[in-house]
Amino acid sequence: MAQLFVPLAGAFQKAAGSGFNTYGENLDRPHWQGCEIGFCNTFPDVLGAVSEAEFHDWIIGVHHPLFLEKGPPWTRFLHPDAGARAEALNVAATAAVAAHHLGARYILYHYPWPYLQVPGIDYRKDGWYFTEPQAELLEDWPEAKMYDVSRRIFERLAEVQAKESIRIVFEIDGPNPYFFDGEMYTRLFEEFPDLSLCVDTGRLSFLARTHGQDPLALAKRWLPWTRHLHLSAARWDENGKVTNHIPVAPTDMAAEVAKMVAAAQPRAIIVMEHDPRKVSPEELERTHEWVTALAKGVQ
Repeated sequence: MAQLFVPLAGAFQKAAGSGFNTYGENLDRPHWQGCEIGFCNTFPDVLGAVSEAEFHDWIIGVHHPLFLEKGPPWTRFLHPDAGARAEALNVAATAAVAAHHLGARYILYHYPWPYLQVPGIDYRKDGWYFTEPQAELLEDWPEAKMYDVSRRIFERLAEVQAKESIRIVFEIDGPNPYFFDGEMYTRLFEEFPDLSLCVDTGRLSFLARTHGQDPLALAKRWLPWTRHLHLSAARWDENGKVTNHIPVAPTDMAAEVAKMVAAAQPRAIIVMEHDPRKVSPEELERTHEWVTALAKGVQ
């Protein structure tokens, strides 16, 4: 059966068993089997989150960065400077070793990142919010270069995974035409099948909209390696305004993706990465009931 995880982020310097995470999600639900710790404000917040996990006897996963420091929050794997790319990869490898020593079963990185700016496309119209003001230019990243750089990253982190016995997970990000119009994920994962992909269903909605793709078809491409799911919904209103991180309803596209992943990967880890405040208490309970049934294989 699939495993249900809850995210622990932000400020967590409080007594273990205090009941709620930063987003207001109830941590006492019996179906939680683990937590994904990341984006904590400080290292003491990390220690508080680990204490919370130990209190509940949870499995621990890490969302890189574990805690926030100066600079961009996500590893700049696609930096234009080769030396800076090498340093970013060293930081990622070191973080995996540190996560292993923390007791984590896996560590997750956003990839590909930063996104590629395609000439003539205004990503803001789809509601994208980027954590860095500067994109990489498509003209500076021909396909052969993107593949070569990506392959080095996958190869290095596959070595870390084997040595440290910690699962390496790449979470979908972009936009990037090589990965979402093309088949670069497939090409890389076929070479490194022991590495894992995380489909963030909210971001999948953005990527499919931006790239003019069907989200279910995109997700289906990657099922052999999708062992992780960040589950939430994104919805656009009639004026094009988007709301993200909504708890998933059974009728959402995200629910269809979750069904596909759970069927293909019965031991998938599903992180319920939603904001519980964006729906009514009754709707939130229906979300938890539906996802719990899915994890048990009764959907």
